[in-house]
Amino acid sequence: MLPLERAAAWSLLGGFLILPAGFKVDLPMLPPIDKNSVTVLSTLVLCFARGSPRPRHSPGIFLPLAAAAYILAPVMASFDNSYELHVGNFSIPGHYFLDGVKGALNNCIQVSALYLGLRFLSTPTGQRAILKTLVLVMLLYSLPMLWELRFSPQLNRIVYGFQQSDFLNAVRWGGYRPMVFLDQGLELALLVSMALIAACTLARCRIKLLRLRSWFAVSYLVPQLVFCKTLGAGIYAIVLAPLALFARPATSIKVASVIMLIVCSYPAVRTVVPVERVLGAAKQVSENRAESLATRLKNESILMGKANQKPLFGWGGWGRNRVYNAAYSKDITITDGGWIITFGTFGWFGYLGLFGMFAIPVLRLNRLVKQLDREDALIAAGLALILTANIADMVPNANLMPLTFVLAGAIARRAVAVRSARTSARPRRSASLQPAAATASAHASQS
Repeated sequence: MLPLERAAAWSLLGGFLILPAGFKVDLPMLPPIDKNSVTVLSTLVLCFARGSPRPRHSPGIFLPLAAAAYILAPVMASFDNSYELHVGNFSIPGHYFLDGVKGALNNCIQVSALYLGLRFLSTPTGQRAILKTLVLVMLLYSLPMLWELRFSPQLNRIVYGFQQSDFLNAVRWGGYRPMVFLDQGLELALLVSMALIAACTLARCRIKLLRLRSWFAVSYLVPQLVFCKTLGAGIYAIVLAPLALFARPATSIKVASVIMLIVCSYPAVRTVVPVERVLGAAKQVSENRAESLATRLKNESILMGKANQKPLFGWGGWGRNRVYNAAYSKDITITDGGWIITFGTFGWFGYLGLFGMFAIPVLRLNRLVKQLDREDALIAAGLALILTANIADMVPNANLMPLTFVLAGAIARRAVAVRSARTSARPRRSASLQPAAATASAHASQS
């Protein structure tokens, strides 16, 4: 019914938002089958069934290397973790080679979303489809969000028969924080923030949604973000949405690049973070939020000490990266941030592989954004800001989505296409000068 780019965007986002959260089938020797894997693989298969011309431009060498590192990270972690950890009265299974193969297959499915963006959504039409679909989907999703805001987050239980997470986490500020069919309210708030940045990009480009100006979507999504009652998502929107509206594309991409580099080096710079200042600022907003942040920072410090014992390839799976109390034989840590989970599980090898896939496309745009026309440059900068909001959220939370990989793929192929077009134009200009040079030398010889 739809063109390929729009169909791929709707399939990816629609499946992710509608399929049940918290449900997965974990079969032996196979990666878990959950909403993410089903959405990515089905969308990829249907895109291949529809067919599209193969892109002419290679994504370069660094992006495939980062993807390969992330895929192989579980296998590499198995070489130094094939033994049980004995803690008190219980033991933690070893991360064996077959566990590494299963983890590699799971990571390969995640990376296939990167290929989906590279192959099918990296054209100017595909990039516009991502922005427009993200905004339209969240406008439609606001209806069940408003229902849960009034009647509490129960739609996943009503439709699918089970509650996806602890209900108490949805109680905020004397009301409820909606979740709909996502794992938690934090993930939904992040998506609303990303959709708001996308709407700001469309409004600046004067691209209409359903024959209406995109400013209507911007004004509607602002209160929706407030209703999500999540401080982090609000900060991302406050910082990045004005850049999408007013800043030059080159400035937006520079800001996105700095944030990407900070996240990529975060395990190394974590010790120099001014913790007391951050907690002081959080106390001015809310005492409860400050206590929650203090708990996260304390657990990060404990987990960092464990991760630094095996910094190269990490501890592997089965919760071996966590810290246990031998006297009580129980886990004493809380893992919230996606960065510490990845670093503790796969070490620097897997960490740089994962976050390198997101940083490399954005860093490339710095040299190439000036080669784009105004609208394409604004759209590229908007996609970079949306991806940056998601990656910045990996520091306090672990909201890695198929959309994250698709955005990186769409940006990466577009950047390479611009670079290839610029380099291929140089020989043509030099070739056009050769006849003139030959004529001049002929006249000189005759004289």
